[in-house]
Amino acid sequence: MENKKLNEMIITMRRQLHKIPEVGTELPQTKKYVVDKLKSLGLEIKECSLDSGMVCDIGNVNSGNIVAIRADMDALPIAEETGVEYASKNGNMHACGHDAHTACLLGAAYYLLENKDRLKNGAVRLVFQTAEEISKGANNLIKDGLLDGVSAIVGTHVGNIDSGMSNSEFIIQEGGLMASNDKFIIKVVGKGSHGAYPHSGFDPILTASQIVQAIYNIKSREIIATNPVVISICVISGGSQYNIIPSEVNIEGTFRTFSEENRKFIGSRIKEISEYIAMANRLKAEVTIEWGCPPVINDKKIADELTQVCKELGFKKLPQFIPSMGGEDFAEYQQKIPGVFIFFSTMTEKNIPHHNSKFEIDESQLYQPTILMSEWAIKHLENK
Repeated sequence: MENKKLNEMIITMRRQLHKIPEVGTELPQTKKYVVDKLKSLGLEIKECSLDSGMVCDIGNVNSGNIVAIRADMDALPIAEETGVEYASKNGNMHACGHDAHTACLLGAAYYLLENKDRLKNGAVRLVFQTAEEISKGANNLIKDGLLDGVSAIVGTHVGNIDSGMSNSEFIIQEGGLMASNDKFIIKVVGKGSHGAYPHSGFDPILTASQIVQAIYNIKSREIIATNPVVISICVISGGSQYNIIPSEVNIEGTFRTFSEENRKFIGSRIKEISEYIAMANRLKAEVTIEWGCPPVINDKKIADELTQVCKELGFKKLPQFIPSMGGEDFAEYQQKIPGVFIFFSTMTEKNIPHHNSKFEIDESQLYQPTILMSEWAIKHLENK
């Protein structure tokens, strides 16, 4: 199939998926769309029993030699404001490019079937997962055994990755690419009182402010400065009247790192700091750590293979990329299987970031990640 024809096919599928964005783990319309496309190609599908995810294999499935290509399918609860003719009207939006990821993986199904005679040594597993945005989809597929037998995995993320990138440029590199993504929730419980008589209560607002300052000190005073760490408190809520001290305040935030040691340390310290500062002020802090996903750490051998394929195909690659503090549950696969996560720049002149109601992508080169990942899979299996 010519690149132009493949790209047109991917664009058509991407726009059809863009119209039906769904969030979370249950994606009935999206699942039906993908299943129908795969079945029309004569492919056998294995569905996840825990959500709307699925996988299918192309090639010599009896070889015991399997590599995987992954795409996420979920959207975001954002009302779209792009004004394009294929815009979503259901209150959700593909504002992170997952519609393109899914379309590119469906494109890979067509490409791999055309090259099936080159897959005598093994099979390629196409992995369609849900709930990347809430870090649940990858684990669901793993728990359901749908990654069993896979020896290597790759995936690509499109969009406005870095302002220093040119359009249609890949980021392929070994080591840390994206940070861990964990959440903390702190409920500071005190005793409300009138603002004129603070001595008659236990002030959770004052205590919450002390907790916030102390948590920010973890990075600056307890972790070596050369270790990348981000701690951000993004929600503080409490109170309803200007002259009434409330009985409780809620704090929510996130912490990101490339070190599992730092990850556990920060979670532990947030809990200790919050509880002891609250205790010192005669209040109580209830701390919940919601562990998200670990950091994305790319395998050197697979990164080298992808770089070589990228060069052979004549595609552009950024020489070096400063790792992102954003998170990705592709990391869950990498806990079990050697893998590489790739970035592909599809920024437009508007340069709109992900998770924005006006997010858009340049569709003109979407065939490139499809072919890069497919050719990597074929060559990796040929060399096994």
